[in-house]
Amino acid sequence: MNTETAAQGNQAPPPKFKLAPPRGKLKTGMPTDGLWILAGLPKAGKTSLSASIPNSILLELERGGADRIDGWVQEIPDIATFRQAVVAAVEEPSIKALVIDSLDVISDWLEAEVAEKYELESISERKEGVNGFAVWKELRGKFEKLIGYLKTSGKLAVLVAHSKEPRIDADGKVVVPAGIQVPGKLGSYIAAEADAIGHCYKKQVGNATQYFVSFQGGPLGTYGSRIPELEDKTIPLPKTNQWAAIQAAAEAKPPVAEPAKEPEKKPAAKTKGGK
Repeated sequence: MNTETAAQGNQAPPPKFKLAPPRGKLKTGMPTDGLWILAGLPKAGKTSLSASIPNSILLELERGGADRIDGWVQEIPDIATFRQAVVAAVEEPSIKALVIDSLDVISDWLEAEVAEKYELESISERKEGVNGFAVWKELRGKFEKLIGYLKTSGKLAVLVAHSKEPRIDADGKVVVPAGIQVPGKLGSYIAAEADAIGHCYKKQVGNATQYFVSFQGGPLGTYGSRIPELEDKTIPLPKTNQWAAIQAAAEAKPPVAEPAKEPEKKPAAKTKGGK
């Protein structure tokens, strides 16, 4: 036995790992940070809802998309400006919520950036000497960096996204679930990172158009919430101050169930002779 082996034999065993004790919830109520996605078809009220968040800035990536929106709106023409604006918004103390409209445009810009690096017309192009897996890995890495930065920013980050409808075959089986318009498996990754995914939609109610946001999950898509106060709720949105309706739903206390009443006891039947 050499000296090194002997020394190793005399070392004390590492301390036993101690598990943390049980604890209660760390967060309750309406969140003030984290990542949300508001998805829906065009003209479903996504931008209006997200712009109503108090102390928020809207980074508008779609030209003219916020022309009829009141609030702090920053027009973003390209990916370089977008990166600068995100950092500036995170570092501005007066901004409590950061809204990005839309995720679809970010995806287009990042795809174009990766394709240009590999001298491709698009990231889906197959070219000799270019590893397709490396192309998609780089695109995912860019999304991971952005999502990670937003989630650790201390702000409430909201991604506005266009939704895709579920595809159902002739037997009624869901072939492609509803979700957000992001290529490949990136949509599933981003959805998994989100704390809440609200489905924005509208429908005719009488003579008026009513807007809604739903956090109901289900087999057709990825909508839902890991925030218990919003889980499975569908919220009608007023014409103004729409975010307040979500806050009210999150802060609403569940109805207190009345204690079950004991069945009334029937008086014992008297027998003949009063016995």
